[in-house]
Amino acid sequence: MKVALGGVQRRGRTVDLRSVDVTASEVAAAVRDPDDDRVCSQRPTAVHEHVGVLDREVSVPVRAALAAAARSRGARTEYDGDLRAVEAELAEVSVASVDLAGARERVAETAEDVERLRERVARVSGRVEARRGVGDADAAAAEEALADANRELAAAETEHHAAQEALERARRRAREARDARERRLSLEDRLANLRRDARRALAERWGERFQRALAALPFADEPTGPDAFEGPNWVAGAAVARLAAPGAPLVVGSSLFSNATRASAALDAPVALVEV
Repeated sequence: MKVALGGVQRRGRTVDLRSVDVTASEVAAAVRDPDDDRVCSQRPTAVHEHVGVLDREVSVPVRAALAAAARSRGARTEYDGDLRAVEAELAEVSVASVDLAGARERVAETAEDVERLRERVARVSGRVEARRGVGDADAAAAEEALADANRELAAAETEHHAAQEALERARRRAREARDARERRLSLEDRLANLRRDARRALAERWGERFQRALAALPFADEPTGPDAFEGPNWVAGAAVARLAAPGAPLVVGSSLFSNATRASAALDAPVALVEV
């Protein structure tokens, strides 16, 4: 790796940054960002999110981290085929956004326009009849006004009908969106269950390796399986890190190891040692 942080440059499988004014989170962020040229190294694998930063304050979900470590080494499970199938199906589920409120509002607005124009037609029609009955010379003008009102009413009724059809289409799309949303939730539940089953299978299969990794660490905790482990969480994280192929360097706190070389040897990984 090559590191340029806090005004200093370091390179190698191990770098000691204890004298540099940087935090563990800052270094980890630079490691994980492919566009951050302050740290040039291999790309981190998924397990890096679990054990990429190690110090006495970390909280590591041991089973999930151990499963990610196994995955980083190419481990597979009997659930992987179903996982891929569900992920592919989930990627194809699209939930459309439907503006039912807007469609309903448009129907209500056009209905008001129709009602208003019908009342206007009735009033004008009444005036026409009254003027025709007394031979009023203005009857022709009233008839023209009636014709205009009827044209406006016909246009408003057409617009109202179109708004009703648009609302029905929106309702249909809303039903389809609801079905898609329910399908997506079902698939997400299925995916979560499959991932949980796969993590459990990997953790069980790699339990003995976890014990051996614990035994190889320079700490006093008695080696146990991941589910029975009762020691400090950071020790479990260190054991997982030793098993994993993290790709990118691990960011390790100075409270765990006295120097970067020892940290790298214990964790079997490239290491950036930082002051914590």
